[in-house]
Amino acid sequence: MKRGANRGARVAGIVFVVGLAAGAAMAGGGHGGGHGGAMAEGHGAMGGHAHDRWVDPPAEYAGRRWDRWDDAALAARGREIFQRNCAVCHGSDGRGTGPMAASLQHKPADLTRHFHGGTGTKGDAYLFWRVSEGGTVEPFRSSGSAMPAFKGMLSEAERWAVLTYVHQAFHRGRTAAAQEARGHGDGDGHS
Repeated sequence: MKRGANRGARVAGIVFVVGLAAGAAMAGGGHGGGHGGAMAEGHGAMGGHAHDRWVDPPAEYAGRRWDRWDDAALAARGREIFQRNCAVCHGSDGRGTGPMAASLQHKPADLTRHFHGGTGTKGDAYLFWRVSEGGTVEPFRSSGSAMPAFKGMLSEAERWAVLTYVHQAFHRGRTAAAQEARGHGDGDGHS
């Protein structure tokens, strides 16, 4: 019985990663990256999915904010959780090419193609919503997202830890985006 429970948790982790990636793609990559309107379709050959609009998080998530994106200890904890629950779909490198990715209808997002830029925190709420509810809510359910709702599997602190890790490991940081906007840097670095 325990073996079946572990397998179910592993599958749920895979689905989590897929949904997180899809959410990051739709959110434009994180806090401050919200579009508020139309989005360009597609995310390249590896990202695989097209989203045509920003989806605001529901009221119960809309006020969520996070100010610990640079917390190294939290990111280290998030890395452990990511490797256990997310890498099977998104891959250890976050590129959406984990061992389960090819078998999924809604391909995992390439987490390296998104960044936290600009100002504001609307993306914080969006990403936390996506990790919490996964593909169980619209419009993600009807698009075939296999991401599980992690609110029943991970504590709030664990969900934020995963997002902190994803931000630090795979997203261009706010500093790099700000430098790029001012005409400095190549925009490829992480902060």
